[in-house]
Amino acid sequence: MDGMGELLFGRVDGGLGMAVVALRIAGVLLMCAALVLLGRRHELGWWLAAGAFLMPGLANIAQFPATIISSPMALALYAIGIAVPLLLTIGVAFYGLLSFQKLPHSAPMTRAVTPQPFRFTDIVAPLVVALACAAASMIAVISLYLNFSGPLTLSRLPLGALMVSGFFYGLLPAGLLGLAHRSRWAWFLVVAGSAFAILGTAASAQGSVLIFLYLAQGALAIYGWGRWAGLPAGNGQAKAPAARQP
Repeated sequence: MDGMGELLFGRVDGGLGMAVVALRIAGVLLMCAALVLLGRRHELGWWLAAGAFLMPGLANIAQFPATIISSPMALALYAIGIAVPLLLTIGVAFYGLLSFQKLPHSAPMTRAVTPQPFRFTDIVAPLVVALACAAASMIAVISLYLNFSGPLTLSRLPLGALMVSGFFYGLLPAGLLGLAHRSRWAWFLVVAGSAFAILGTAASAQGSVLIFLYLAQGALAIYGWGRWAGLPAGNGQAKAPAARQP
């Protein structure tokens, strides 16, 4: 039974470990539901996205290493590394909600989204979000390294690999920011972020349940991309469609 549990959920140590795994699974489930609703242009999807980002944030807080309290610098860096991506990602979700609420209704709680044509400048804001998430994740790792190894050994940290890893994990909120701007191509950022999450989960042996859920998350992003294919294209101005959309 232990072998089956480890296969499904990874190695779990005690009640706290079970709570952390449950929070991470709940976060991906909420994001899957959010993507379905956002594909259908439903406002509730943004609320679920905010909840989805909150779950891993709570999991990171639950994993707070008590030994770090002895180093004020490491403690401050760890707090920044946890708080910045949490506030940033939840902020992206509420920004998306406010952006959708500026659009006319096509049905109750559903907005008449008009996908905007691709412009190179549309990449800038999602790129900044992904880079900010990458930098924050590096700060959290550096804080732990400072606590256990000291500042003289920071040169041994694979900072480039950490930056790349954090950047790919940041593609999910970056993609949602693109969707808030009504950019249909942004669904592929969610697909890319989901694919990298699958690789990271498999490499860290966090269990097949999370791998399956990330796979579903990527598939639902493709579903959302397909749903937005039939929407009338915009020209930079939000306008109501001539007919009600399903």
